[in-house]
Amino acid sequence: MTFFGRLILVICVSLSATILAVAGTAFFVGEKVGEEIELARVSHLLGTLKQTTEANLAIGLSLDEISSLQPMIEREKADDAGIVVIDIFNAAGISVHSTDRGSIGEQVESAWKTNLGHDGIWHGRLRGEAVFGTRFENDLGVAGGIAVTVSGAGRAGRTEVMSMDLAGRAAVLGGGALIVGLVLSVGCAFWLGRPFRRVATLLGGEPAADLGRLDAMDRLAVRVRDNWTATGERMARGQKQLEALDDIE
Repeated sequence: MTFFGRLILVICVSLSATILAVAGTAFFVGEKVGEEIELARVSHLLGTLKQTTEANLAIGLSLDEISSLQPMIEREKADDAGIVVIDIFNAAGISVHSTDRGSIGEQVESAWKTNLGHDGIWHGRLRGEAVFGTRFENDLGVAGGIAVTVSGAGRAGRTEVMSMDLAGRAAVLGGGALIVGLVLSVGCAFWLGRPFRRVATLLGGEPAADLGRLDAMDRLAVRVRDNWTATGERMARGQKQLEALDDIE
């Protein structure tokens, strides 16, 4: 492969790697932004349910005695199509109230029970869906928690749109960068190859006066060409002398 070909290959590979790295970073950042959007969407709901529940716990009621929670979470789910299920469970990890009534009385995910030890809102995944939750407290400590499972459909849609947008932008950016890179590489190759073309021209017999001012490499090429010429002339004279000796014999 010629020098120019290698230069083009290096530029293309470098640009491709850079564009892929930028696109990957943007996609990762977009995923984080998606999680933050989902968190912002459910944080108000979690705060409202936490406040209502802890107010009832403060007057001595237990979770299963707060009858208003079941219709409340069912109403919240009906108002937000993005919510898959809302679960309220006690400190033992047993579901007490849920929009999925069939799961009431059953053990919730072990990770949810573990997350009761975390302050604030925690985040997890369950069968491809995002789960956000927080804990309830009473005078005795942790009384239980709530987990809101959010559908991944909206997030998948945002990811698909973002992927298509990134692909389009990467294609445009890559095409533009490739054109610029090719132009720059051609210019650099022409500039870097200029001294060698001058040397090749001088070695080919071009008069040095036609090239203007000569640099060190040009002068060296002229000396090499003159040495070649002188050597050729000596070889020619030697050949004639050998032919003359053959004629005498």
